[in-house]
Amino acid sequence: MSPFKYGCTVSDEFFCPRPELERRLAEHIKSGQHVAVVGPRRTGKSSLVLETVRKAKGVALFHVDFLDVRSRAEMCKRMVTSLSRLESSDSWLSKMMKTLVRLRPTLSIDPQDGSPTVSIDAREAAELGSLDSVLDALVAQTARRRICVVFDEFQDVMDIDDGENALAVLRSRIQLDTNTPYIFLGSVRHRMLDIFLNSRSPFYHGASLFDVGDIAADDFYKFLCGRFTTGRRIFPRESFDAIAAAVRNTPGYIQEVCDALWQASTEGDVLSPGDIERALAVIFAREGEHFSFAVKQLTALQVQVLTTISVRGGREVFSGDFLSAANVKSVASVKRAVTRLIDEGLVYFADGEYKVDNPFFAEWIRRR
Repeated sequence: MSPFKYGCTVSDEFFCPRPELERRLAEHIKSGQHVAVVGPRRTGKSSLVLETVRKAKGVALFHVDFLDVRSRAEMCKRMVTSLSRLESSDSWLSKMMKTLVRLRPTLSIDPQDGSPTVSIDAREAAELGSLDSVLDALVAQTARRRICVVFDEFQDVMDIDDGENALAVLRSRIQLDTNTPYIFLGSVRHRMLDIFLNSRSPFYHGASLFDVGDIAADDFYKFLCGRFTTGRRIFPRESFDAIAAAVRNTPGYIQEVCDALWQASTEGDVLSPGDIERALAVIFAREGEHFSFAVKQLTALQVQVLTTISVRGGREVFSGDFLSAANVKSVASVKRAVTRLIDEGLVYFADGEYKVDNPFFAEWIRRR
């Protein structure tokens, strides 16, 4: 079995320790300080937060992922599902059902793990007062015991039709819940900063900013070596450096390459930088169909712009040289194409440059 996990939250032996960040975050949780945790996707934000909460003594976890949430009803349904998992006692479930009575709750059993699950009527959940009812049920729990509330991909709340109002409702309740630490995770930096630093936002200065970046190279290398050692594989430092350079030093992608290296090797192998090509072949075999589908959803012009960003980089996408390389006639056409690529989640803008979100996708495109 591979000792590497990627694309999901990890804990215990699969989690690479980040002592300084864990210490700082634990202090915020202990003091009840609200925190906005910001960092690119696949840098391990969620794992860091969830592992820190898990280690905190006497603290229960309430975790909701708002990724791609598109309506108030969906937002409420996700929160209620997490509420029903917070505690399984009959008395708590009964109280929650009463608190949510206006949302017509129903109790069922999860077929996967046998745990009780509460669901609510979608039509009632779409009403303006629905979020207040759900928050009442949450606050009823935070009033009686120590809970850390974690809202993942929080910036996506702004994508619902009345996102500004939803944020206002959340802030009005959260600011009264003075003893409970709320942690807001977000992978789109400019949107998170707009929520917490824009004076017009309901959450203006509503949380301390907490940046999560790359794992220190020496620490990460030591961790990965230990994982490879479980299968008697030798992982030289130069191989780690080559992988990190290829995937922009992103922890999640580094782990994915390591998993592919594990799959393509056997006990006793010394994993040299040259073996990375074998690992990429494994990844392309896994992801190639998905990559092809993504390209097929684009126009020819959008593919030309995406390909040119992959090959040349995206620092000067509106220059004459870029237009010539992409075989595009106007800056306006490039702007429209880039907007579509961002909307599709294929490209993002950071540090003055447009970048392909998935470095494996970028490499796959370069080889086409």
